[in-house]
Formats: sequence, structure tokens, C-alpha cells
Amino acid sequence: MQILTLASQKGGSGKTTLAASLAVAAYESGERVVVVDLDPQRSLTSWGMLRSAGGIVFRTIAPADLDHWVTSTRRTPVVTLCIVDTPGTFGPEVDVALRHANCALVPVRASVLDLWASAPTARRIAAMGRILGFVVNAASPVSYARTNDVIATLGENGLVGPVISERVAHRDAMATGLGVTELDPAGKAAAEIRELWAWTKQRMPTEQVSV
Repeated sequence: MQILTLASQKGGSGKTTLAASLAVAAYESGERVVVVDLDPQRSLTSWGMLRSAGGIVFRTIAPADLDHWVTSTRRTPVVTLCIVDTPGTFGPEVDVALRHANCALVPVRASVLDLWASAPTARRIAAMGRILGFVVNAASPVSYARTNDVIATLGENGLVGPVISERVAHRDAMATGLGVTELDPAGKAAAEIRELWAWTKQRMPTEQVSV
């Protein structure tokens, strides 16, 4: 089982929205997906409760039980991918999720505040020796100058994945319990999410991480 953790020491970066659509895109590509929602707001859990489509498994796990659950779940071949959504304030449960992660994605909006917040997040992940990927999220689909500046700045501290643009499809998908690849399979939002998942998958080591 591989673990993809979405983390950012700032609320509003779009972790949950990305986690939802990445889970669907991964499932559609053949992964057997379990989603774990560690955010006290439980937005990802609420999205899951709206879903009528099967396939993706949702687990509510107490933060204190996460380490044991990950260790035991890794022993079964039934699950190939676990996606963990974390709160915007780092605590012990986020450290556990990061320590077990094969890869951590850090969503960053194209703003100075998000850039500032991304730095300590990146340092924490790097200190754990985990693969880190930045994602410029909710970028303007028509104005590229600011996005390019953010990509250049983030690139000084780590890998930068495909850009996810601000599109109505993301909001509509979350409101209906869908991923953007289900809501509009041929749309631009779907194409961007599939590209991000493919990029992430390529960078996730297949071996179990040491904690």
C-alpha cells in the first residue's frame, strides 16, 4: 500500500478538494483506494457521504489510532493506495501521516501568504525524508504571470507538479459527491487532475517507507 498525504500549514489551500478528485482519478486508473480524513472539519467525510458511486472506501480513524491502522493495513494487499487529508494546523497526527507517507503533496495558492506558509511545511516534510511535491492550486486559467512566478519560487525548494486551475467543476464536484473526472470526464478540470495523479504516481516509491 502506498500512502499519499496532503498537507499544508494553512487553511484554504484546497487540500480536501484535491484529495477528493485525486482519489477518484486514482480509482479510475486501477488503484484500490482508501481515504482517511484527519481534518476535524470532516469536509472530505461529508463529500464521501454524498457519493452514490462505489469503489472508494472511507475510514474515520482517531488520530491516536492512525499509526496502528496504517501498520496493520499495509499488511493486506486489498488496498493499494491510501489518501490522507490533514488539518491546516500541524499536530502529532499530521506527523504520523507524514512519517508513513510515500509522497506528500503541498497545495499552494498563488499568493504571498500561501508561499510563506509552504516554507515551514516543506521543511518539516524534508526533515522526515519524504518525497515532496508542490501543487499550485486554484490558479487563474487565463493569467499566467503570477502562476509562473509561484512555480519558480516553489521550484527552489522542491518538485512542482502540474498546475490545477480555478474551475467551477471543482466546486460542483464537491457539492455532489463526485470527482471532476466523474462530473465532466472530458473537461479541462478532469484533464488536469488526471495529469496530477499520473505525475504523483510516477514519483511515489513502491517500497514501504521506514518510520
